[in-house]
Amino acid sequence: MSNAVVIGSGLGGLLCGSILARHGYKVTVLERGAQMGGCLQSFVRGGIRFDTGFHSVAGLAPGEPLHRIFEPLGLMRLPWRKVSTPDQVMVDGITHSLPHPADIPALARLKPLAYYIGTEFPEEASSSAAEWLESAGLDPRILLGVTLRLQSPLSEVSLHEYAHIAYHFMNGSWRLEGGGQVLAQAIADDIRSRGGSVLTRKEVVRIGPADDGPCQVVCADGSTYQGIVVSDIHPLETAALVRPSLRSSYLKRLSILKNGSGIFTTYIKLKQKQIRYVDNAISIDGMLVHFGNADDQGYAVSLDLMTHVEEEIPDRETFAKACISRASASIPGLEKAVEEFWTSTPDTWRRYTGTPGGSAYGILKQQSQLSVCVVSPRTPLPGLFLTGQNLGLHGVLGVSYTAVRTCSVILGAEKINQMFNFAQ
Repeated sequence: MSNAVVIGSGLGGLLCGSILARHGYKVTVLERGAQMGGCLQSFVRGGIRFDTGFHSVAGLAPGEPLHRIFEPLGLMRLPWRKVSTPDQVMVDGITHSLPHPADIPALARLKPLAYYIGTEFPEEASSSAAEWLESAGLDPRILLGVTLRLQSPLSEVSLHEYAHIAYHFMNGSWRLEGGGQVLAQAIADDIRSRGGSVLTRKEVVRIGPADDGPCQVVCADGSTYQGIVVSDIHPLETAALVRPSLRSSYLKRLSILKNGSGIFTTYIKLKQKQIRYVDNAISIDGMLVHFGNADDQGYAVSLDLMTHVEEEIPDRETFAKACISRASASIPGLEKAVEEFWTSTPDTWRRYTGTPGGSAYGILKQQSQLSVCVVSPRTPLPGLFLTGQNLGLHGVLGVSYTAVRTCSVILGAEKINQMFNFAQ
């Protein structure tokens, strides 16, 4: 049995581990933190469970792209619940419900691009999403949708990104009972059931060639692991671990790629029976509002406010209160309904994910140079591969695509096409 070592237990790393384990590899996932899951992690404050980065997903209907990946992996058995109402966007004080793509002829034409999984982009893929919407007679302030699901700045959002994210969310979204940690646990359990391991507090400090295997990984505690290596951490962070160093031309190419902005999140515990629960996401001037669970009478117990920020916020409390005030424009009475709140910043993301600058979505996929921003799963070190949002799009669907792409390079396209029925 061949060995596979996965660095990082985010969604991309776990999915790669599950796919490789199903093809005969003995998989060991190494997570430097105390809890696995990356941005799928949850935490508890004030007796309320909050998700760090996972709130809802799209593309889960039969035949849709995420369903085609999750079904063969047994992940459609999880307690998914379809959101009953469309996402909303507030523009100039007016709330708009996002349309279904089939109801807008221009949006309906995006379907082929939304389902395209290759890396040789069609010409229109690198178009500006905002400019494309305007040329179709549509208002980009509304149709760019829940903007926090897209990278910032919006001027660099490509039609490729828009089609793969906004299009599918307008088709419908799903929430997972129990949050993102349920998804992470299910994939980890699958790896373990096939003889693999998912280990926490295992910080990798060196990657290099091995005498009797493709690669050797050394951890801070002195433990070593050999086999092919799949890194789910940022490509630059991965390259910094390789000894001897990777060739300078490869490192230079990685270093010129820009990372996207970070996210400031305000996690709010609400007073009892103050604010009615809303199932769908709401965007208010680019800030994403997402409610937590409801009580037995339909009142919200918590909500998250998320907004792109280009730099660290020195005064968290003041900034959080300003976000709460903005959200009150769509949620009357919110300010008085707040019992407690907590915050996370780009620096929080940097410490937990290792992404340079605390970028939430990693390498920026600029529409003006889309093909240049695509990083290959292969590296100059034989046996070392990359996966995760930095190779493609962010979000559950984007990361799932890149995990499949990485495994296709390792296992061969024929096996992957057969497993996920991509040839059909």
